[in-house]
Amino acid sequence: MILVHGWMSNSWSFHGMSAVLREAGHPVYAMDLPGQDNLVNAVAVGRLVDDVVARHGGKVHLVGHSMGGLSTRHYLKFLGGTAHVRHYVSMGSPQYGSTDACLLPELLGGQMCHSSRFLAGLNAGDDTPGSVRYTTIRSTLDRPAEANRLDGGACFHDIPGVPHADEPSSPKFSAAVLATIGGVCPGRFVVLPPLADNGIRRGTR
Repeated sequence: MILVHGWMSNSWSFHGMSAVLREAGHPVYAMDLPGQDNLVNAVAVGRLVDDVVARHGGKVHLVGHSMGGLSTRHYLKFLGGTAHVRHYVSMGSPQYGSTDACLLPELLGGQMCHSSRFLAGLNAGDDTPGSVRYTTIRSTLDRPAEANRLDGGACFHDIPGVPHADEPSSPKFSAAVLATIGGVCPGRFVVLPPLADNGIRRGTR
């Protein structure tokens, strides 16, 4: 199990979830990303996946919070990660962008802007490639709701009332992650068609 933190955060944000997952018998690796560039972060995720696979064998479960869900999805889509990952779980990840991020420099969080080149590439074509099981979990306090979508087949699950920064340590999110890696969709499985021209850009902010 690999846990990937979000923007301007670190591995400690997962201290609550890490404890729950270890108690359930899962080996847990909460990583510290090298910075705020998703392309660089994706390479770092890949290195850790290789290390964990070499140590334990089989495939890994990959959980990303917020921006971490974008770094991990880039790894899956462009760096061969689908061969090594069983489950992909994003928590509060702005899969189709955040308008707030448009105020940030590109390599310091601006890649999360709904109109960024990074997201345009990430969301071109299939959002859910390979045989990986995809789950997107969001709090009802996350906004906008549409930004947490994934095209193709994915499990969608909403959790009420958890502040965004508290998601990695929330017992409700931990329970949903446990259900997911156990093979149960905690919400509903939805197959969505691709959005034309990244629909978040068109009045869905």
